[in-house]
Amino acid sequence: MRFGVGVRFPVPGMISLVGKAFSRSRVKAASSGTTPLSGKATARWSWRSGLGSVPVITSTSFTLGTNPGFDALIGHVDATNNPTSYAITAGNPSGFFALYPSGNMRTGLSAAPPDNIYNLTVTASNSFGTSPPKAITVTVGAAPVVGNSTFNLSIPAAAGTAVGTMSASGGTPTSWAITAGNSSGYFAIDNSGLITVTSAGASGLTAQTYNLTVRATNALGSNTGTVSVVATTGGSVDDGFANAPTGSAQYPSFFGGYPARPPWHVAGVDYRVGPNTGTVFKNPRTAALPSGVTRDVAGQQFNVTANDVTLDAWDFTEGGGWRLAVTGSNCTVTNSKFKARAGTYDVISCSGTNLVLRYCDVDGRDGSNALQAEVLLQMFANNFTIEYSYFHHVNSDIIQQSNGNLGDITIRWSLFEQSGQAPGTHGDFLQIYNPDMRNVVLQFVTSIQVGGSTQGWILDNIQTADVGYCIVKGSCSNWYSWYNQGRPYSVSFHHNWSDYSDTASFIDFNSTSGLVYGAAPTGPPIVDWHDNYNLDTGQLMPANMGG
Repeated sequence: MRFGVGVRFPVPGMISLVGKAFSRSRVKAASSGTTPLSGKATARWSWRSGLGSVPVITSTSFTLGTNPGFDALIGHVDATNNPTSYAITAGNPSGFFALYPSGNMRTGLSAAPPDNIYNLTVTASNSFGTSPPKAITVTVGAAPVVGNSTFNLSIPAAAGTAVGTMSASGGTPTSWAITAGNSSGYFAIDNSGLITVTSAGASGLTAQTYNLTVRATNALGSNTGTVSVVATTGGSVDDGFANAPTGSAQYPSFFGGYPARPPWHVAGVDYRVGPNTGTVFKNPRTAALPSGVTRDVAGQQFNVTANDVTLDAWDFTEGGGWRLAVTGSNCTVTNSKFKARAGTYDVISCSGTNLVLRYCDVDGRDGSNALQAEVLLQMFANNFTIEYSYFHHVNSDIIQQSNGNLGDITIRWSLFEQSGQAPGTHGDFLQIYNPDMRNVVLQFVTSIQVGGSTQGWILDNIQTADVGYCIVKGSCSNWYSWYNQGRPYSVSFHHNWSDYSDTASFIDFNSTSGLVYGAAPTGPPIVDWHDNYNLDTGQLMPANMGG
């Protein structure tokens, strides 16, 4: 066989055909029906199946959580034929992504991708060449999820006053909008989620709860939630928080699930009541006694017979419980805790005037938490004050006021719960037996009743009462009632928040009337009724509830 000029001998794995000698071969191949060699006479036909091939990328997409930060691993770009290098050739102008020779894709070293969907073009290379470009989608984050929120606003409020900042889970919002509940334009929201008062709101807001629907949006979608703006008047109030005892509150999640809550600090919810955590208590069986105090060790009873005695940091839970009997006047018990000894009728009995209980925990159960006491506090004289205290779990009444005349009762910044725990009893939070008590003040008191049977706060036989900033929740026949046998009286009932969903009658002006919330009053009017809220709805109770 002769070879034309320029013909080269083949080498393994490669055929190179060069020169005019192939024109005849090309014609012959075409006439025989096979695919001819194409190209100019100087073209070369090559294959490398014996040595390897270029890579082929098989990965198609990655998903990454919101706010990944710098240099975070996204995933590995998979490819065939052992790539030795990778490149992002399009879709990454801001440098949010980096692709390393190992195939690991990471977020940038100095630029992290915000939530979005990114369409990248990627190649892989080895010694045989570069792969075809491959489109890879990287999804960063998710659509935002907006939870329900409550903000408190004191009015009047100037334009621009911050109400609160919304938050979202899932993805990070890039914009916020108020979509419902703002027909008067009292509120505005910016793209950070900050809600503010507008100029219209500065002049138009009134004391009520405004329920707004807000929408958060990012590149991956949107979601809506509800925010309740509780607007109240009256400026700042002494809600007790500044002087609250140390330690954790009894019910920190009390308002969970409600659409709104009070704007002030709530006793037992936002701050603890009872003794300060870490108090070193005295043992009533062995500790030295103050002047004017005796003890009956066998009967486990403390007796205060002198006036002006202060008992501080005593552990009356010792041995299952001690009873305290006070006959002196102007006495104070502070930072102490009580349990009820077996067979006792009351935990604290006082026939002296002007008793003060502050930072106390009074429990009607014994050391094994079995109910014992019928009454927690039995008063036989005028004037007592309870502050920052926790009264709870009793067979019948929490407080009984007997005897005394023209006295005052003041209960503030305290938590009361679980009266009437014995079957067949009709326990009360407060029962006043004698006529003509001068004044009752209930302020910043939280009342809870779960099970049992209670008639709540019975403010009978009084001249005046101020019930304000109180919280009630639970099963009760009447949470508040007044029955004065035809004598004149006046009651101020204001800024109270109540869950009366399990209550037969919320307020009874006359203990025989059975007045249910929302009905017209049948007894004397409450002369001052305002800013009282339904916890279940976050809305004001009607003004005509007061008569």
